[in-house]
Amino acid sequence: MPASKGFVAWLFAWVVTMPWIVHGYRGSFNLTISSKTRMTKITPFYGTERNGNASISVQIGGVGRPRKPPSEYVNMYLAVFNAKQWIDYDLSSYGSGSDEGSPCSTDDTHQCIQLCSLPSVKRFQVWGDPYKRNTGRQFYSFPLTERTEYTIVLFSCSSQAQTELVNVVMDVVLLNPDGKHLSIERAPLEMIYLLDLICYAMLTFLCIVQRFSVYKGVRLHTIFVVTLCMKLFQVIFEMVYYRKMSTTGIDDVALLDATRMCDIMTNAVFLALLLLISLGWTITRDRLTKREKQLFWVFFSMYGVFGLMHSICNDPNYCQSFLLAFYVVKFLITFCIIVALNANLERLRAGTLELSRPLTPTQLYCKILIFYNVRWTFLAILVFPIALMFVEVAVLTWEQAWIGILLQEILYLSVFVVIAHTFKFYKQDQLMQSQPPAVQDPPGISQDNSGGQPEDQAGNQANGAEQQQTSPRANE
Repeated sequence: MPASKGFVAWLFAWVVTMPWIVHGYRGSFNLTISSKTRMTKITPFYGTERNGNASISVQIGGVGRPRKPPSEYVNMYLAVFNAKQWIDYDLSSYGSGSDEGSPCSTDDTHQCIQLCSLPSVKRFQVWGDPYKRNTGRQFYSFPLTERTEYTIVLFSCSSQAQTELVNVVMDVVLLNPDGKHLSIERAPLEMIYLLDLICYAMLTFLCIVQRFSVYKGVRLHTIFVVTLCMKLFQVIFEMVYYRKMSTTGIDDVALLDATRMCDIMTNAVFLALLLLISLGWTITRDRLTKREKQLFWVFFSMYGVFGLMHSICNDPNYCQSFLLAFYVVKFLITFCIIVALNANLERLRAGTLELSRPLTPTQLYCKILIFYNVRWTFLAILVFPIALMFVEVAVLTWEQAWIGILLQEILYLSVFVVIAHTFKFYKQDQLMQSQPPAVQDPPGISQDNSGGQPEDQAGNQANGAEQQQTSPRANE
């Protein structure tokens, strides 16, 4: 097909000519914190090769009008810790304060004050008397000498009883050597999603062509094509997100939200497709019952609403509620798919499923094969996350985190390929249903013929006996 060849050629040319300019992490922060907030984690963990580089600019100021600099009692340090130090010091739960986000925010004990003296990779006093009371920008640049993960933390070591608000403006840039890639654990993701995009683009293109040629009028295949298109958009957003991060080092929140929304909608449409197949829609029956339609739309409306609300949520309390409701609805949909799929499959195998017309052995084989493929596919989707979690915890290291994402993308691509192949049996079943039944003789004709044969045989036997009786007379 000329169109498909041109499409593949365009994809290949786009990949070859695509520029690869990558950098590392970049973040800008404008924080208003209390002088009693002992520890504020500024950046997430960033993995780097040896001889990476960190550049930090920070400005300390007061809060309010007129804006005054912090008092001389405020003592603030900027520290860089590697992953081993973070774990050894147990900094995620350091201190005895009640605030989970900042454990030392209300604790003036020596344990919390000595945070500023913990050994670290680098440490800079950004405010304090008599060493630092500079209200202008302060710049720091230093190499990251180990192949590990690093994080930047802001400490406040004031021992005063009075609380004072401090404004901290900070820019952070973390780079791997020569600025050629993202953090180690995320560097391959850009290439992974690019290859993923090529595969989904080709699969979607082929399925759209088949939709208007081979599977014309097949409603289930239309839903499948919609699912593929939404998955394609999700992969596009993923690739653009990581490409922009690698180019500018900026975490684009809008792109991330768009990716999450596409992911939720893709899963919703795909689960709807699996549920319709499990219920036997257009496979063993032409329509759903009124109650099934109502439950179908209620479940997937709630699934989409709670999923979208969680993806755009900013309040942690509401986010947890939305996430809980989302998983409850997803569990109910999953349960319905399992029950309906197994019930239809067993009834088909036992021959107890009520159908509008009897099935030929080939039709029965096609229908059972459709349900078998969907069941094994759905089982893989359910079991794989558990196995992947075990692999990530027990097998993969922090710098191999991208392998988990790669395995997940391979799974979903394989699932779509299997479902696309399953429609081959669906179409064969539909074609056989559209054929008129074979013409058979009415039952009465066969009965008359079978009933007439004994009479003819009896008449022939009688004639033969009569001939045998008359033959001696003829001889006489």
